Amino acid sequence: MRIRDKIITIFSFFIFLLILLSVVLITSMLLQREYFVKYVESRDKISLLNNILQQIISQRLHFDFYVLTTDEKEKENFVLAATKIKQLIDKISDIEERNVIQQKYIKLLSVVEKVFNQIDKEQRFSLAIQEFFPVYENLTNQLIDYISVWNKEEKKLQRYMLFINLISIMISIIIIIFALIISANFGIKIYRSLIQPLKTIAEHTSLLAKGEYKEIKYNTGDEFDNVFSVFNRMVKDLKNLQSQIIQMDRLSNIGQLAGGIAHELNNPLVGVLGMAQILYEKLPADSPLRNYVEKIEQAALRCRESVARLLQFSRQKEYEYTEIDVAEIVNNVLFIADSELKAQNVRVITLFSDNLPKIKVSVPHVQQALLNIINNAIQAMENVDTKILQIKTYLSKDENEYVCIEVQDTGCGIKKENLDFLFDPFFTTKDKTKFAGVGLAITKDIILHHKGKITVYSEGENKGARFTIWLPIKN
Repeated sequence: MRIRDKIITIFSFFIFLLILLSVVLITSMLLQREYFVKYVESRDKISLLNNILQQIISQRLHFDFYVLTTDEKEKENFVLAATKIKQLIDKISDIEERNVIQQKYIKLLSVVEKVFNQIDKEQRFSLAIQEFFPVYENLTNQLIDYISVWNKEEKKLQRYMLFINLISIMISIIIIIFALIISANFGIKIYRSLIQPLKTIAEHTSLLAKGEYKEIKYNTGDEFDNVFSVFNRMVKDLKNLQSQIIQMDRLSNIGQLAGGIAHELNNPLVGVLGMAQILYEKLPADSPLRNYVEKIEQAALRCRESVARLLQFSRQKEYEYTEIDVAEIVNNVLFIADSELKAQNVRVITLFSDNLPKIKVSVPHVQQALLNIINNAIQAMENVDTKILQIKTYLSKDENEYVCIEVQDTGCGIKKENLDFLFDPFFTTKDKTKFAGVGLAITKDIILHHKGKITVYSEGENKGARFTIWLPIKN
């Protein structure tokens, strides 16, 4: 049999398998869709019944407060809640359930009306205990029973969908295995057409092993374009990874050195600070030496702060990842920085995107990273008239999805020649006697640890700066 005839035969067989697989998948999808529609309906019913139950529980609080205080505002709130609950009950699709709940709720409202019309306080209490609470318990128990029934129905539908899914997967696997056996024979026939592309990949892989990050130039017009594209992306990723490893190694070495220096300085520093405080207390109030002692104490405190920053930089804290809303992180950090923001008269603007997915991060570390950026912004705005700190959260779609935290200030800005060194340890454009220059280095280390990234943008001096933290959703 000629090769052409073999290829036609193989392709015909593949088409048959494809049709068979399509029939299986379409049948499975139709069944899944049918059960999924029922599942969604049951979820909607459960959600509606839960909503009604919560509204009734909330309404009862207004009733209780009115019985205790006869506050007309609570009575008005009860009436408003009743209107909303009636509207929710009308949305129940099951006629029998709707009628039962309507009747029991109307009965509850009639009892409430009797209580509201009762002037005597003791009579109100008596009616509430003897009539309202039994009717209320009956209504809520009925709702709970309905919710339980629909929960069971939901679980049953889930089992059905899982069973259909498993059956379709098993049939698909059998078809795929059979197709693989046939494709093995087909692969031998086209082996020679693959030699050149594979040879190209092998050559570039060899170069990659030698440390030469050379991308493949391609325009084959077939599936190998995707392979070459992935290879080139891998080369770019390896370049970036190498840069990150160098940076992290540099941070590690500097961190060890910083830790040693900090420990050596800490003990004598404690002694200097303690003796300065004792000396200050023992000097007479009018002694001219007090001014010098104060300066010694202030200098020692600044040194202690620098030592604390160095120790923080050198220590590797455990990363414990938990799911959290990014807005909660921002609000926590703003709470921590609140006193400093108010002291510097900084106006804070927050713009939070709705419905952002939660991210899995080490909360203390990310809060520390964000706090470092905010502190940096506060310091940058010390000598400007308009002090505005804007923090924005949003979803950014790159090769992967990220939740972004953008911090923009109206401070002194950053020179373009300093942008490349901004995250280097001990690099600072501020007074080096007051600032250690490790805050942003710590920040970058934390973000890289989360497989995220951090970017900075500034148009130049006196034009503010914008820092953006990118945290992956799937971490």
